[in-house]
Amino acid sequence: MTSTPPPDDLHGVTIGTREIYDQLVALRTDVQTLTSTTEHTDRSITDHETRLRTVERWLWSAPAALLTGIASAAVVLTR
Repeated sequence: MTSTPPPDDLHGVTIGTREIYDQLVALRTDVQTLTSTTEHTDRSITDHETRLRTVERWLWSAPAALLTGIASAAVVLTR
C-alpha cells in the first residue's frame, strides 16, 4: 500500500528568503520596465494623434481653398 504525503509535505523542497528576495527584485524590475514602456507608448500615441489632427485640418482646408479659387476664377472670367 502506498501512503499519500500530507498536504504540508513539499517533498524536500525548501525555498529560502534569498530566493524569495531575488524573485521580488526581478518582479520589481519587470514592473519598472512595463511602466517605462507604458509612458513611452502614451507619448507615441499623443504624437500620432497630433499628426493625424494636422492631416485632418489640411484635408478640410484644401477643398475649401480649391472652391474659393474656382469661384474667384469664375468671377474673373465672367467680367
